[in-house]
Amino acid sequence: MYYDGAMTGAFNYANPRVIHWGAGSLAQLAPELKRLQASRVALVTTRSLLAEEKLVARVRGALGEAEAPATEVISQHTPMKEIEAAVEHATDAGVDGLVSFGGGSAIDAAKMVAVKLADRRGLAYRGLPHVAIPTTLSVAELAGGAGYTNDAGDKAGMRDVRLLLDTVIYDAQLTLATPMSLWLSTGIRALDHGVEGFLTEGDHPFSDAMALEGIKRLFASLPRAKEAPADLDVRTENQLGAWFAYTLPGPTASGLSHMMGKQIGARHSIPHGVTSCLLMPHVMRYLAARMPERMALLGQATGSGNAIGDVQQLIASLGLPQHIADYGVGEPDLRRASSELGGKYPSADLLGIYMDAL
Repeated sequence: MYYDGAMTGAFNYANPRVIHWGAGSLAQLAPELKRLQASRVALVTTRSLLAEEKLVARVRGALGEAEAPATEVISQHTPMKEIEAAVEHATDAGVDGLVSFGGGSAIDAAKMVAVKLADRRGLAYRGLPHVAIPTTLSVAELAGGAGYTNDAGDKAGMRDVRLLLDTVIYDAQLTLATPMSLWLSTGIRALDHGVEGFLTEGDHPFSDAMALEGIKRLFASLPRAKEAPADLDVRTENQLGAWFAYTLPGPTASGLSHMMGKQIGARHSIPHGVTSCLLMPHVMRYLAARMPERMALLGQATGSGNAIGDVQQLIASLGLPQHIADYGVGEPDLRRASSELGGKYPSADLLGIYMDAL
């Protein structure tokens, strides 16, 4: 059969090489560190997890032959000054790898530390080995970029192929201390990944299939997580849904909901997951007129055929925030944000979305 080549494309799979999942998969940490030849690692985590001494002790106990001479503590929104301090401390400790344990802030910080340490050692082809053990559903561990907050309090980002880490370990047992509100809001962030990836311009059949499957799994499993917080199988299902929804990291991370959320998140101390709760339905409504066929397919994945209504109902049923005003943000702040973000989309349109979410 003659084929004229009209349907062509390219796909760059940009997720970590190895992903372990399921309760008890922390046991894979020692073999992975040995495979990566990392024997002295920096443990990058958060204050809240350090307070959960048993969990950190479990991670340390799973290092096998490796040791962790440095522990780096990272705050929300990943302040650059903390990253720079971690680089100095890790250099002094002579580490040759990193283990991040926490949510997106700790994982993004460890990515940047891995690359900055590699630069100091003249490694132009890769960052130091990095294994992530996520405790939220934000899936920063799957992206080849990293976000941080500069000294002015504004959100910024770093892009470098070397940021992509080596191994992810999704062990639901280590997520039980994560507050349910954080778990569920980052679950909506994961849903936002699937929606933004599916609605991005261009042809992306592989990630479309994965995004729709991830969306279905998240819609089915997030309410069950709220009902049964200690059910490890449900939490594993949450993690799988979040993973499947994020196989097109670059375009997804630059989606409209994400960009608008970043613009107000760090400045007003609104967590990433919450910004998706506040903005995603309104961004979807704005984009619906531009891509009605895609929105109809999303409606099939969300259940009722009305994707926007289904997303709003899910957020409400999980008891998550829905109004920007609840965070002390007013119209002047939103006018500033929309004017700074204007470019691909008119500032007036962005302001309209923000105001709908107010």
